[in-house]
Amino acid sequence: MATTANPIRVGRARSLAIRRRRVVGTILSYLFLTIFGLLFAFPLFWVISGSLQTWQELRSYIPHLLPKIPQWRNYPLVFETVTFARWMFNSFTIIAIAVPGSLLTGSLVAYGFARFPFTGNNVWFIIMLGTMMIPSWVTMIPQYILFYKLHWINTYIPLTIGAWLGGGAFVVFMLRQFIMTIPRDLDEAALIDGAGPFRILWQVLIPLMKPALTTVALLEFLGCWNDFFGPYIYLNKPELFTASIGLRYFMRISQTQVTEPQDHLLSAGAAVMTIPVLFVFIVAQRYFVSGIVLTGLKM
Repeated sequence: MATTANPIRVGRARSLAIRRRRVVGTILSYLFLTIFGLLFAFPLFWVISGSLQTWQELRSYIPHLLPKIPQWRNYPLVFETVTFARWMFNSFTIIAIAVPGSLLTGSLVAYGFARFPFTGNNVWFIIMLGTMMIPSWVTMIPQYILFYKLHWINTYIPLTIGAWLGGGAFVVFMLRQFIMTIPRDLDEAALIDGAGPFRILWQVLIPLMKPALTTVALLEFLGCWNDFFGPYIYLNKPELFTASIGLRYFMRISQTQVTEPQDHLLSAGAAVMTIPVLFVFIVAQRYFVSGIVLTGLKM
């Protein structure tokens, strides 16, 4: 009996030690993630805290992590001081034009690269990916000259036309890789039933591409919402400004035309700008994560 009891006790001791190590590892992992999560969330906390303070608190030598008396009036005061609601509406207008264009044309181009083996398919695909290596600063002046001669300055066309011309190399790459993970048997079955290429795309592939399309839509939304240099270059009229460039304009006029500092209002405006981003990410995060994970790497 002693010879059989000892191995059982040893096995129990080992399993208990393994469980303890797992528990300790889990606690340390969550502690590590919590610390870094709080560290990365601190800028957002500081913006929200600053938006509820007075400008005297923000400019004091001793920083205040929390306002003494929350100034909730700072938020409506932003919309009363400048046309911030108009600027946010302009941002949403650009998003409403650009996001569907990226999804539509990006899907068509990606479908062509993924399912039609035309001559030079991989070569053209690699050339397209090579355009991602070209810095935007190189093409900035030629693009401005082109849009100026087309009389598109002070319009939203320069900010949205690219979305309707394929959506960009990254969009095409991501959708193409996702389509290549879908079995061709589905295409062949639909083809036998009499479906054409466009019907196969819209009725067979598009429903299966929801994670990838949601990821592209989210990335395009963030790109358009946070875009600064595009509106800064092509928009010169304040009534056409987007929210990002509007905040910069508000900062400039507060430094030159207002006697009282407007730091608290700028923080309130920045906090308002984060609300749509947080809302969209919370709603679409499930599809966003699955779209990133399921995107294949086939060539």
